Amino acid sequence: MHQELFMPRFRSLFATIFCVSVFVLLAACSENQPIATTGAPTIAPAQAVGTAPPAQAGYCKNGGAVVVQANEPLAARVNGQPIPLSLYQRQGAQAEAALVQQGVDPNSDQGKEALKGLRAQVLSQLIDDVLVEQEAKKQNISVSPNEINDRVQQIINDAGSKEKFDQYLTNNQLTIEDLCQQIRSNLFGEVMMASVAGNLPTKVEQVHVAHILFAKREDAEAALQKLNSGGTDFATLAKQVSQDEATRDNGGDLGWFPRDVMPPEFEQAAFALQPGKFSGVVTTQLGLHIIKLLERDPARALSPELIQNQRQAAFTTWLDQLRKKSKIETLVQE
Repeated sequence: MHQELFMPRFRSLFATIFCVSVFVLLAACSENQPIATTGAPTIAPAQAVGTAPPAQAGYCKNGGAVVVQANEPLAARVNGQPIPLSLYQRQGAQAEAALVQQGVDPNSDQGKEALKGLRAQVLSQLIDDVLVEQEAKKQNISVSPNEINDRVQQIINDAGSKEKFDQYLTNNQLTIEDLCQQIRSNLFGEVMMASVAGNLPTKVEQVHVAHILFAKREDAEAALQKLNSGGTDFATLAKQVSQDEATRDNGGDLGWFPRDVMPPEFEQAAFALQPGKFSGVVTTQLGLHIIKLLERDPARALSPELIQNQRQAAFTTWLDQLRKKSKIETLVQE
């Protein structure tokens, strides 16, 4: 068990799979192209899913907004704003194709279950996208058509030619409209992420911890007895008996971490210790632990990964609260 196993995961199945289609296009064309993991497509009055600016010269019409035609079937409404069924079906098909490309057999029981979950994630992401852009509008935050067109042009430049770019779209069942809409979503996701989580602290209390992982309580209790009797030191015992292959060879050292990273039981025990002291047997979903506090720092700088995790956690919490107070009507069977 390594520290990363404890890290909360915030990216949805949709974001993971859909990156193979739309997001991978951005990454495949340029490894340096920044990509938001949470987007936000279209909002608008009346019949536009998104506040569609006037059409401008460039690749993306209507600023990447998806326009809903009169009497068009809908997949959902978010605070009265429509999500067209065609958009849901198109993105669902793209995501399913990407899943198959990853080697999933759609006819197997596992594949059928994965596809069912994937469709639910596609709709959930589309709903979140609308919520994010609606909130951006309330805060007078906008994304200009020029920004969207500039990103498309950069992707084309990185691809090497317009022909290679067009071929990639064709091979992956994408249209330029799909790409424009997703870039729009990404941009709104980026600006709202900055608005919601841009001012989080970068220095917080952290602890430097080692642990020994056990599968059986009797083994944990026997090890604790050895430690209490002074018959062995913590690092040596970890190397001998810990079930955590990732940290065993370095004496169970998990490194530094702040609050809200480890499971609650593990965190509570670790932060309650004084440097040099070890805990009793602590149970988490990963097994049984004896934890030793090596060091404590009241204001240690967070790593870039932990900063991003904190930002994503804050954004996810904000989005969950937004969902709870919004009127969301699902009009399609997932």
